[in-house]
Amino acid sequence: MIAVIVITHGQFGQELLRTAQDIVGRQEAVAALSVTPDMGLESVTQALSETLERLSSPDGALILVDMLGGTPCNTSLLKTKDLHAEIITGVNLYMILSSFTHRETLDLKALAAKVSEDGRKAIVLAKDLLMKRLS
Repeated sequence: MIAVIVITHGQFGQELLRTAQDIVGRQEAVAALSVTPDMGLESVTQALSETLERLSSPDGALILVDMLGGTPCNTSLLKTKDLHAEIITGVNLYMILSSFTHRETLDLKALAAKVSEDGRKAIVLAKDLLMKRLS
């Protein structure tokens, strides 16, 4: 099974993961890491290394981070350079739900593409969408 790791600034990732599991049920091979202002790069790298080792799977790891260019993203890129892992930026709740739904049926590359696509589809101007449906 593909591992899912959410890494964000602050507690954002932990709350997203908790909420996703409230919706679909408890999941195996998942983790959330929080990057706080008091953490140095070494602690972030160590926490990610330990998590990748603990959740190690021949199917790989999907890492969802909050923003391109931030510490979670940069650390993930450096740490997984030679690992079977994909990193997607801009994590949202729908992306986590999508990863849970499809991680047992898709390979890592296909899962990353699907989760990325689903995340983008979930970002809409809701009022405009409603108005189109009403007209």
